[in-house]
Amino acid sequence: MKFYLIDKPLDLTSFDVIRVLRKKLNTSKMWHTWTLDPLATGGLLIAVWKYTKLIPYFEKDTKEYEFSVKFDGVSESFDLWTDVEFISEESKQKASKEITREKIQKLLDENFTWTISQVPPKYSALKLWGKKALERIKAWEEFDMKSREVTIKNIELLDFKYPEASFRATVTAWTYIRSIAFDLWELLWTWGYVTKLRRTQIWALDISLWQTLDDFDETKSLDVKELFKNKSFITLEDSVLEKINNWLRVTWDFDLKIWEDLFVFDWNDVTNIVEYDWKMLKAKRKI
Repeated sequence: MKFYLIDKPLDLTSFDVIRVLRKKLNTSKMWHTWTLDPLATGGLLIAVWKYTKLIPYFEKDTKEYEFSVKFDGVSESFDLWTDVEFISEESKQKASKEITREKIQKLLDENFTWTISQVPPKYSALKLWGKKALERIKAWEEFDMKSREVTIKNIELLDFKYPEASFRATVTAWTYIRSIAFDLWELLWTWGYVTKLRRTQIWALDISLWQTLDDFDETKSLDVKELFKNKSFITLEDSVLEKINNWLRVTWDFDLKIWEDLFVFDWNDVTNIVEYDWKMLKAKRKI
């Protein structure tokens, strides 16, 4: 039971990464967290075997992205996934004079800090009524995406030379970078599309912990206690653990945090998720 942090390459889906790892690890039981689009690269966290049961216990915490946007055209997917329709040379000349580094920075400061309302892109894996939005696009279905609140903890302009700008953003879960880009170029009164998108950090898991599919090393798994450093890890006596494994409640005066998910650890793996309510210890999930 392990976790791996993979540097997803360009043009592979998140599930393509799963397919490759299933062959390398000779197991079919694995899944990823927080999908990356085919044209996005960077950190993809993979849970293997029984640790897939721990995925719901991850905090919906922050992620960092670096991305580039060009302001000389537009596409239906807001990126290079679909054909780009370029603006005229006259419009480019006008935009090159009106769009400045200072103007972009001002718009970021005024419109993209903290909690904002965002409409997710239709070309996405977001599910609507049990079906991915992208699948509905392919089926020629008519539908609207509802706006929702997301949090941008930090966004900065790294570089700009018309028609391209590069950015770094730290955002909460469920934030779409392509939607941030769309909102920005609308405020600039021009067209735009994302040319590069890379997830550079998941919580405190930075690029130093990642590995590529080509150089994948099974021994380089992540420390489960580091992944869940905000959780409490406990050990239980065999007699107590036996009862927990049989879904029996254990009455005892334990020195444990109450009403929290407690990770039972046997010095090698997480075996159970339990909860304590002052009087009884009860099982929540067997791993």
